[in-house]
Amino acid sequence: MKWLSLIVLMLLAACSGTRALQASKNVPYATLEQAVQPGNSTREQVRAALGDSTSIRFDSGKEVWMYSYPAASGAQGEYVILFGGDGVVRKVRSGDVYRVKK
Repeated sequence: MKWLSLIVLMLLAACSGTRALQASKNVPYATLEQAVQPGNSTREQVRAALGDSTSIRFDSGKEVWMYSYPAASGAQGEYVILFGGDGVVRKVRSGDVYRVKK
């Protein structure tokens, strides 16, 4: 029983350092800025310009897409797009989220 508890704790510790959802596609930041215009760009336009992405759909019809981009100093950036129920971009958020180990 002691070993089983130890194994379970080790598995939980290993999982705690991972991200629950990671961006699936790496795109240059300038391309992201050009392709995504809050209030104007639609899902179809973003998909045509950037390709498919990691996405989360909500019962309300809203959807979040995530892309990553190479950032300065070896960091990896994350670009998050919120689509409204009508399929139009409502908000975007971006920032460096982790450093790539060399």
